[in-house]
Amino acid sequence: MSFATENLLNEHLIVRRVGGLAQRCSQKLYANEDVPVEDVQIISVVIEEFIDAFHHGKEEKAYFPITKEKNGFSEDIRKFLIEHELGRRIAHMLRRELDALIVHKHDGLNGNGLQWDSTKSKEPVARFLKSYAVFVSDHTGKEDIFFETILRRRTLKDAEDAELLKHYAVCKQQVGGQARIEEMMRLIEYLESRDWL
Repeated sequence: MSFATENLLNEHLIVRRVGGLAQRCSQKLYANEDVPVEDVQIISVVIEEFIDAFHHGKEEKAYFPITKEKNGFSEDIRKFLIEHELGRRIAHMLRRELDALIVHKHDGLNGNGLQWDSTKSKEPVARFLKSYAVFVSDHTGKEDIFFETILRRRTLKDAEDAELLKHYAVCKQQVGGQARIEEMMRLIEYLESRDWL
């Protein structure tokens, strides 16, 4: 049993939840239905912090370097790293388009807030949300097969597994520690409870 591998597989369940949120949000925006701009910002933050910085960070900094030279996995890992870069680029384009569509409203009664710029189309944001959802579905599916192969072949030694878990703890601290990861989980749950979903 590789706890380090199981950890990544379990995180894929969370990553797919975020992909589902991005997909549903994209559908709503394409249908010109109301989605609060703050909720789309939350999706973007979760993508950048939880998926890219934390989850992909663990794979790139710890898991892939240890498994790269085992059982001819180097080509699979090379492809996963390229896909991670694709995911980052989609997330960056999503953030860029989202920022371009946000206007700050100043209301003396309600304070300051954000809203969509009604003079611009939300299509670019919808497109990149959909692209990210497709990326997540495809990418995690391929990585799941890879991780299950590692589990089935018992590729990792106990010492390597323990070393990976130590690296994961360092990765967690680099993104703000357990409190920040828990905050990301609360944000996902918050989004899943929203009326527009």
